[in-house]
Amino acid sequence: MPLEIKPLSPALGAEIAGLDLRDELPAAVVAEIIEAWHEHLVLSFRNQELTEDDQIRFARHFGALQKRTRPPQAINEFGHTKYPELTMLVSNIRDNGKLIGSLPDGEMHFHSDQCYLEKPAAGTLLYAIEVPSAGGDTLFLNMYKAYDGLPAELQARIDGRRALNAYLYDSTTRAINGAKVDFTAHPHYVQPMVRTHPATGRKALYVNRLMTFTVDGMDEADGTALLNALFDHMEQQKFIYAHHWRVGDLVLWDNRCTLHARTDFSGRERRLLRRYVVMGDRVY
Repeated sequence: MPLEIKPLSPALGAEIAGLDLRDELPAAVVAEIIEAWHEHLVLSFRNQELTEDDQIRFARHFGALQKRTRPPQAINEFGHTKYPELTMLVSNIRDNGKLIGSLPDGEMHFHSDQCYLEKPAAGTLLYAIEVPSAGGDTLFLNMYKAYDGLPAELQARIDGRRALNAYLYDSTTRAINGAKVDFTAHPHYVQPMVRTHPATGRKALYVNRLMTFTVDGMDEADGTALLNALFDHMEQQKFIYAHHWRVGDLVLWDNRCTLHARTDFSGRERRLLRRYVVMGDRVY
């Protein structure tokens, strides 16, 4: 039977219902999921009960998985680090004052995973183990539509141009990044401002508010003005889908043609999600 695919918003996103991701999936079903991923950019699978083994088995259908670059955390009640491919626990939980995970609290501006590396992530899979009662939503932005919706004059200004992306690991907003980022110390890379998706051949805008800082070949004032115009254009509500997390959600998104952000939430409530990253190729 064909998959049950329910679009989640006019902008992007679809829910795939009727699958238990603990099962071994036939090749034909995997092919349908990948086709739906390319069409909808973000896929949601609700009501899953996934061990680390289950999640990594499913994640491997989408390509080779990235391994941790930071020291592993000890195995504890959260059951992580069994595999080196578990790149991150997204969590605000603290054990005796020590943070279990990364990206703990508050709002996070729009970004694309690992755009500051030569070969950024192709996809990300995030599984919800604990979520707050309100807030902590993930916002997804369709960068195909953002590019297609640019005025022709602005498209012409950025086609063929490159911009510098950098990341400071303890930051979640541009204001913090801008004040602290050090290009001699923090990961950074110059990427095309418009990229072509290797599977679909479509063009997508490839800059973001959190990590894109300068435009190659432009003075700071002109580059900043151009970037701000792009940020304001692409962050329009018509390009965005907001995912309200429930325990048991697995969400897969395509970093090559989407951005994601996080809304604020109370630090008094626990939030714990398990992340795997699909390795990507150089941007063109």
